[in-house]
Amino acid sequence: MDLSTALQSPVDFALAILHFILSLWWIYVPIILFLLVKDIWLKNARRNSTEALEWVLLEVIPPKEIEKTPYAMEQIFGGLHGFQSNPNWWERKIQGKVQDHFSFEMIGQSGDIRFFVRTLSVYRNFVEAQIYAQFPQAEIAEVDHYVQSIPRDVPSSDYDLWGTELMLTKEEFYPIRTYKEFERDAKQKEQRVDPLASISEILAKLQSAEQIWIQTLLRPIDHKWQEKAEKERDKLIGRKEEKKEGMIAKEISAWGKVAGEELGKFAGGASEDGGSKSGDKNEFEVNPMDYMTKIEKDSVTAIEEKANKIGFETIIRFLYLAPTTVFAKPNAGGIIGCYKLFSTQVMNGFRPNPKVTTKLDYKIQLKKPREFGRKRKILASYQKRDFVAQSEFINYLRPLNFERLPIMKRFFIKHKPFILNIEEIASIYHYPGLMAEAPTLPRVEAKRGGPPSGLPVK
Repeated sequence: MDLSTALQSPVDFALAILHFILSLWWIYVPIILFLLVKDIWLKNARRNSTEALEWVLLEVIPPKEIEKTPYAMEQIFGGLHGFQSNPNWWERKIQGKVQDHFSFEMIGQSGDIRFFVRTLSVYRNFVEAQIYAQFPQAEIAEVDHYVQSIPRDVPSSDYDLWGTELMLTKEEFYPIRTYKEFERDAKQKEQRVDPLASISEILAKLQSAEQIWIQTLLRPIDHKWQEKAEKERDKLIGRKEEKKEGMIAKEISAWGKVAGEELGKFAGGASEDGGSKSGDKNEFEVNPMDYMTKIEKDSVTAIEEKANKIGFETIIRFLYLAPTTVFAKPNAGGIIGCYKLFSTQVMNGFRPNPKVTTKLDYKIQLKKPREFGRKRKILASYQKRDFVAQSEFINYLRPLNFERLPIMKRFFIKHKPFILNIEEIASIYHYPGLMAEAPTLPRVEAKRGGPPSGLPVK
């Protein structure tokens, strides 16, 4: 078939191209297989590295009277960010070492509300010190893992669950509504609204055998995300990115600038103030901010304010579990509604991740078996409390729709971690103060006093 005939038959031409691509399988197939095997090996190395660590689960009982705002929790998270580290190439790619993380959890069991922190045992003393520094009257104790308190065969005909993970509605550079926004609307101290008051009420009204687990995983990250936020800000205001130049490039640029000024003087003559007529700058430079709407200006300001504080990579997941006889799915919808309080139309907000949510809409999607599998997966993810990592290579395959192939699905991670700064995290997780008066909130009734000074020490 010559070229003219191929052009006259698009189908034959397309088949010829496809045949040519397939004939080169010996080039790209080994590369893809190598990268996939490497990805599987790296996942196993990371899992083994994480499972070898020693973890501890701490229950925190807050004091009876908390007059502090969520700013106290912001200081706790700021202190925990000090454990941020950057493993080298050998540690990351060979040993499977990942950044250590923390899990802050709040659960409701039959109307009782409890708070937990899961951390590495080596960080236990530091975590307790951070909490006691802000809440001296709190009580902290090591407890058993509550995630094993449910039947092992969940979901079943006797016990069901519904769960999801939250994701952001916009790019992670845009902030959610924080506790400062809630306080800003209150003219007096008594009018302050606790952002977690609604969640506390839902947890407090659970019936017997009903449970809601809320998990906030936090992994400290470096400042690179702030640099990306600054680029997003510059993009919004139309600011050109400044290119970094080396010493030689700077010298050449300076020499060219001087030469240009001299040529300008020679061609057009010198101005009265000794400058070049052709090199004069416009006195009325255009400021892009002058032509932006109020919403656009607020977006720029919000991005700057978020990037001004240190951040954590975050995963928020929650489960609603109950016997089928009392299972009430609206309880799960109520939690989603509470997290929507942190959303704004202009900035960012939360929504369920449809690829992790246990619910499917259509029976044609093999509804029952797939929902069963999703429930098992999200329950296992909650119990493991780990960040699922994947290689960058997998993201390059995503636009090719390889994710739809059954054999490839296991290589694509559905979880979508996002970045929140410490102010945002303190807004969605803190110990409710006096504004939240749920009757079943755990409180330390008596103040704890330290021992008198001067006691003999054995």
